Amino acid sequence: MERVKSGLPPLNWLKTFEVAARQLNFSAAARELNMTQSAVSQQIRLLEHHLGEPLFNRQHRRVSLTNKGMAYLPVVQNAINTLKRSTSDIFSPTSNSKLVLEVNMAFAWGWLAPRLNGFCARHPGLQLELRHSNWEQDFNREPVELAIRHGLGNWSGMVCTPLFRPQLKPYCAPFLSKLLHEPIDLLSLPLIDIMGNHQSWSDWFLQIGIDDSGALRHQVDSAAMAIRMAQSGLGVFLGYEQMMASNDLKDTLHAPFDLQLDTEDNYHLVYREGEVLSSAAKAFEEWITSELALNN
Repeated sequence: MERVKSGLPPLNWLKTFEVAARQLNFSAAARELNMTQSAVSQQIRLLEHHLGEPLFNRQHRRVSLTNKGMAYLPVVQNAINTLKRSTSDIFSPTSNSKLVLEVNMAFAWGWLAPRLNGFCARHPGLQLELRHSNWEQDFNREPVELAIRHGLGNWSGMVCTPLFRPQLKPYCAPFLSKLLHEPIDLLSLPLIDIMGNHQSWSDWFLQIGIDDSGALRHQVDSAAMAIRMAQSGLGVFLGYEQMMASNDLKDTLHAPFDLQLDTEDNYHLVYREGEVLSSAAKAFEEWITSELALNN
């Protein structure tokens, strides 16, 4: 395909490409754009002619992206998203904007939800869309702008700000806490381990020289489940002190021993490197930073 033009292609061609590439279906793209399928196909061909490169492989009733198309898609998406956010910031006040936030379920339930009223009171009219997530997701899915994830904070292409002190200590129901006098007494209770965490009960016992090999263990895939199990008296789990200080948790979970385990994991506020954050996202980042500083 011969390149006949240079410079920036028309914006409507780029928008059509972004939708068609995301859907990998010209008919679905036409419905989303409120266009005909032939108009979508024509704009894609005009864009390809402008660039001098095919962006799609066309098979019988199926399309897929070429290597150049796959490389171009995130560039176009980032440009469109930046234009959307900048337009919103310049022409719309924060109070009339929307923030889409992907949040680890335990953090959302145990720490964020009890405090969100304070954030919304500062920004009346701002709309929140919260999406729960325990495991790593494809952060490039539109329109998530910020995320709160749990893990090592080494996600490629992301700016990651740790939120808690990287330490864990035991928590259980208050009536069980009263029965525990020495750390070895914990072995009389089921130990709840959270799958995916890089430090566990074995590390906690190892640092104080206790063999935990004979302990009964439960494994769960989220801290939210571990919290609920511990509240019911089913066992004891390792949690972050800042999380347990929440008004919703501090009366139902007690730490029988102030023996902490350093952890590589943490909760992180995450967004893409080079991202131009919207005014709503900036407001949330400033609020959560100040809120955590007050509680540390």
